[in-house]
This record gives sequence, C-alpha cells and structure tokens, in this order.
Amino acid sequence: MPHTSIATGSFPSRKEANQAVQRLVSGGFARNSIAVHEREDDDGYDLEIHTRRENLRRAERLIHDSAPLYVVREKASDVVHTARSYPLVLLGAGILTGFLIYNLIPRETSSGHRNRRRG
Repeated sequence: MPHTSIATGSFPSRKEANQAVQRLVSGGFARNSIAVHEREDDDGYDLEIHTRRENLRRAERLIHDSAPLYVVREKASDVVHTARSYPLVLLGAGILTGFLIYNLIPRETSSGHRNRRRG
C-alpha cells in the first residue's frame, strides 16, 4: 500500500482486540487492512491497521476507545446527523422545551404571593 501509515494497539485479551477490530470495521476501515497477532512473550494481542495518513488519527481513536465510550459517541453522532437532516423537528423540540420550562417557573401575582391553584 503506497503512502500508508500503521496504527497499532495492544490488548490483554482476544475479546478486547476483536472489539477494536469491530469498531474499526464499523468506522469504515477495510477488514483486510487489519491484523491481530498473539504476542509470544505473554497472553496479550497486538492489533495493527494499514491506513492512509489522513485516517491515522481516526483509526487510533477507534483502536483505543473503550466499548461503552464508543457506543456513546456513535449515538451522539446519530443524534447530530438526525438534527441536521430534520432542522424543523429540532426547532419544534426547542420551542416545546422552552414552553414547558416557561410554564414550570412559578410566577408571582400582583399581591406578591405566588400563584397557587385552589382545589
């Protein structure tokens, strides 16, 4: 592969290495550019991926992300994508939220007492 760089990661278990592989694949990297090797000196695993230089930071972030943090980041990305796709829905949600907050704030009457409902 011309003009490629290598991102690496070390993992204590095969399961964690495979989770990093899945994050990379779901992040758009080709499976055949990712290799996992068992270390001979201990029970750990090394992962390496060959990628273009401009994708190196993204690959390293995906390799070193924890699984829960990755899920949170993906969901946040989905929310941002949806908000950009449907700006009127976002505007409506903002207006509704403002209306609800406004109605939850207690207001004072002219006599200086808070407005209370009588039952």
